[in-house]
This record gives sequence, structure tokens and C-alpha cells, in this order.
Amino acid sequence: MDKELRIAELISKDIRSRANANIIRSEMDGVEGNIKLNFEEVQFISRSFADELFSLVKENENISLESMTGIVKSMYETVKKARESKRVFNETHSQVKEFDDIESLSSYLVQW
Repeated sequence: MDKELRIAELISKDIRSRANANIIRSEMDGVEGNIKLNFEEVQFISRSFADELFSLVKENENISLESMTGIVKSMYETVKKARESKRVFNETHSQVKEFDDIESLSSYLVQW
């Protein structure tokens, strides 16, 4: 059976914590059909929540996101783009510094 979760009612209109994705996970338990996450009336999601939401969607192909607008949609799309793109590191070398005590570390850091 399909299920729709109205996120504003389930969590909040202002979602600022990665942990809120666990509420969605709990509501998904035992659902065999498609799950619609309806973001109508949600005005803000944090980057950390968007990251967790992206993981949730990747893990469950039966989830669809609906009614994302404004900053909510923008934040999710930003995270999605970052997670799907390959990371490129221009520098391939680094130096390892070793310190015998906190004073020598502090002395080194003062130089910078």
C-alpha cells in the first residue's frame, strides 16, 4: 500500500537537524508500496538534513519527493549535486609533521 508523509505535520516547517530523518525512517517501517514525502508548507531544511534525506532516497527507490519549493528545493538540489559529483583533489602531496609535545606544536602553529 502506498503512503504519503506530510513532512510539515510530521516534523516541522523548519527542519534543522539530521536526526529528523529518523522520524521519516520510523514512519517508513513496514510500508511495502511507494512513499511520497510531501514538503508542502516546509519553509527551510538544513544542509545536514538534506544530506540525510539524500541518503534516505538513495537507499530506498520507492521514495518520491513532492512539493519542494524555494530554499527547500535549492538546498536539496545543492546537496544532491555535491554528492553525485566526483571529487577532484588538485594536490596529491602533503607533509607530515611530528611534535614531541604541545609546546613544540604551539610554536609551529604560531608561525602560520
